Amino acid sequence: MEKFFAENGRKHLIFYFGDDVVTKMKSAKAKVQIVDSSSLSLKGVCIFFIRNSTSTAITSANISQEVCFGSYDCQNESILQAISRQFSALFLPVLSNMGDSGWGKLAGKDGQMAKVDFLSKINTFIAILNGAQESIDDRVVLKPCEKYDLSQIQTSADYISVANNTESLNSIEEVVRVWMKQIELVLAESEQIRQEADNIGPRAELEYWKKRTSKFNYLLDQIKESDVKAALGVLQSAKSRLLIKWRDLDTRITNSANEARDNVKYLYTLEKFCDPLYNSDPVSMLSDIPGLINAIRMIHSISRYYNTSERMTSLFLKVTNQMITACKSYVSDKGTQTIWNQNQGELIAKLNDCIRLNHEYQNCFQRTKEKLSKMPDERPFDFSVMYIFGKFDTFTKRCQKIIDIFNTISIYSKLADTKIEGMELLSSKFNGILSVFKKKNYDFLDQRKTDFDNDYDDFKKAIQDLHNFFQKL
Repeated sequence: MEKFFAENGRKHLIFYFGDDVVTKMKSAKAKVQIVDSSSLSLKGVCIFFIRNSTSTAITSANISQEVCFGSYDCQNESILQAISRQFSALFLPVLSNMGDSGWGKLAGKDGQMAKVDFLSKINTFIAILNGAQESIDDRVVLKPCEKYDLSQIQTSADYISVANNTESLNSIEEVVRVWMKQIELVLAESEQIRQEADNIGPRAELEYWKKRTSKFNYLLDQIKESDVKAALGVLQSAKSRLLIKWRDLDTRITNSANEARDNVKYLYTLEKFCDPLYNSDPVSMLSDIPGLINAIRMIHSISRYYNTSERMTSLFLKVTNQMITACKSYVSDKGTQTIWNQNQGELIAKLNDCIRLNHEYQNCFQRTKEKLSKMPDERPFDFSVMYIFGKFDTFTKRCQKIIDIFNTISIYSKLADTKIEGMELLSSKFNGILSVFKKKNYDFLDQRKTDFDNDYDDFKKAIQDLHNFFQKL
């Protein structure tokens, strides 16, 4: 403990309340211990103290400025869950809602991008923690051999001796069959068609392959352990027929692990190009689109496994999904505003920004496609344009219809201000038509809500009928 307070001493100090970390034995009565976090699996309560700097000795006068502290209770959850909960329930809400005065030199518009980037990195860190915990929960642990102690098999003579013992051989073959069923189940799950939400972004693709990498690697690590090697050695000595199927499964799981690792490697190169999709608005995104398209092109050109048309199309679709999500957040001011309670001019400008983003996204895609078509050594962009951009085109049409509605509102609001006879009645009837439209309880920016299109057609027909009525007067 003295080293923590000393100049150039320890960076942190951890008190742990739980089972004895030295003997690793469960005891009826937990006790407080000072522990080294690098070798500790937390399953109790810990209180930690961290120094800002080790260059200054800690005294009663400076401890409040030089030392931070906190605690984690891991009795009912893992350390990953505890840290994730702390960041998501405490740090992130406080920082997100903190006014400019709390950001120091980052206050004001000049520091806005730095703040957005910092908050994005916290969200990414939370996602990494949650993903790691999901990988741990999803791992497959090969069943231990309960009928025979495999650790006793050490030499070639042991293999032969056990193989010649019918009872021991049957016990080992039984557990190997269980292992094969476990591996087959993992492979079968990995080959199933993925069930995904229809609005997920490209980060979900990286998370998916990271989890698969973790799952396959954990299985491979177990297959390389001494107990499994001992069991296989016995089967080889006994010339067991199980080895043929085992070798096939071993090859398949190795190939699947290689595929997942390779895909993660290339998808990681895409990560920095995808960040603007999550952190920026449609205006700022425009300059990042060429780099994003080029990064995807590189993956398509050089990756061993990920360069299939199906996977590349799915990746582009996830990019499209995230662009649409960013556009909705931009127009609705992060979900705090509807289209009806915003300044009309500002709303139309934002909707046009979203339309411009879709236009530039598709133009950049087409330019890249045309460029690759003239390069015989490059893989062409033979992907379904309708599948990739269909959603964005539908969303763009929704934006155009909303713009048309507000342009109509603008026209009739100006007519109401004139002194022409009959305009007051015209304005009153128009307001009645608009009031009916405003009462619709769906999200007007959700292009999947087809009720809007029917209501829009009814609105246009009602306006046309109103126009025809006043022409006959």
